[in-house]
Amino acid sequence: MSGARRTGRYKGVKPGTGRFCLAFLLIILALALSCPAEESGPQRVTLAQALDLVESQNPDTLSARLQIAQAEAERLRARLYANPLLSVDTDDLPLGRTTPPGLSVGQTIGTSARIDQPLVLWGKRRLRIENAEAGIAGAKEQARDTLRQLRLAVKEAFYGALHDERLLAFTAANRERYEKIIALNARRFHSGDISEAEFRKIELENLRRLTEEENARRALAERQLLLGRLIGSGHLVQASGTLSAPDINVNAAQALNEAMANRPDLMALQDARDQAQLALTLARRERYPDVTVGVDYTHSQFVISGDNRNSLGFGFSVPLPLLNQNQGEIAKAEVGLRQAETELKRLRLDIAQEVRDAVERYQSARRLWRTYESGYLESAKVTIESAETSYRVGGASLLELLDAERTYAATQTDYLDTVFAVRTSLSALEAAVGKDMAGG
Repeated sequence: MSGARRTGRYKGVKPGTGRFCLAFLLIILALALSCPAEESGPQRVTLAQALDLVESQNPDTLSARLQIAQAEAERLRARLYANPLLSVDTDDLPLGRTTPPGLSVGQTIGTSARIDQPLVLWGKRRLRIENAEAGIAGAKEQARDTLRQLRLAVKEAFYGALHDERLLAFTAANRERYEKIIALNARRFHSGDISEAEFRKIELENLRRLTEEENARRALAERQLLLGRLIGSGHLVQASGTLSAPDINVNAAQALNEAMANRPDLMALQDARDQAQLALTLARRERYPDVTVGVDYTHSQFVISGDNRNSLGFGFSVPLPLLNQNQGEIAKAEVGLRQAETELKRLRLDIAQEVRDAVERYQSARRLWRTYESGYLESAKVTIESAETSYRVGGASLLELLDAERTYAATQTDYLDTVFAVRTSLSALEAAVGKDMAGG
């Protein structure tokens, strides 16, 4: 064998070329892995997924949970006992001559240590704990109410996105259908069947459809951004579902009874009223003073005078409620209780009106929805098809065609708006009652 074969080198290949190619391939592979992957497009969620995400990711939901944690910290503070107080005193340090003369410092000084423990009496600690527990219950209901309002906002944004998506598809199809009419009239214009002015008018009419399509596209993007914001994402989120609403019967009286039993904001105000009542009871108990008991130990070196070297003592202290009997806090708590009762009464009236309005809006939208589906949609479709056919054969004028086009577009968009109104009014009714009344 030649020396080149023995060393693994071939003719025409320079030494180190293989290592260079391997290094080059590794660099290309590293660059490919480091490049960001192509974005997969907007996230698509169902209504159930959106509602789960708003409960786990929305900042308002997380903030409401922190309010619960803060209320639980207040309960922890209410359960704690007061710390004992330790005091140490040293006295009888001689300044100048001693009596009798000649005593050293070690023969005169005395040291005492005392421990005092405040005792909370009259059930005040129990009242503070109950007040804190009522605060926890109120914070939990407020968190539920925050979620109730967010769920309503998510449903409106979700169904709004579905509405805008269908509207965009309709406006695009409407534009494409009208462009066929433009193509037909272009041939007529070139053959001399219609004038240039009439053809330009037909072309300009298409601007309306282009504008409607662009407005629908912009509205859809805005709604998808809102949906993304509500579920804790900063990007477009597409809705995956159907816009058609369930047809359910609603009884106003029953809905009102369920609202009074389910509304978390009403329960939160009831807890606030209970807190105000406990605060008033506690303020009245604060008129009676607490007692501080203590024990002290004294070690005296001045035994030459007859002092006991070691002694033990007991004592207590209590404020005398002669001037301040907590009148200010009692008056403040009484006002707070009246305010809580007034707010509770106002909310009951607001809920009654909200439920009745929501029932009426849903029933009205439902009746209109049924009217559209009773045959008006089919009539609008037949009308536009007849108008287009008549126009192609010369049996209808341009004005008649344009009028039929506008009527058809208005009927279809009004129908979509009606279906959306049924959905949103049902969602508002569910929020007013405080529970889901229909799935999806």
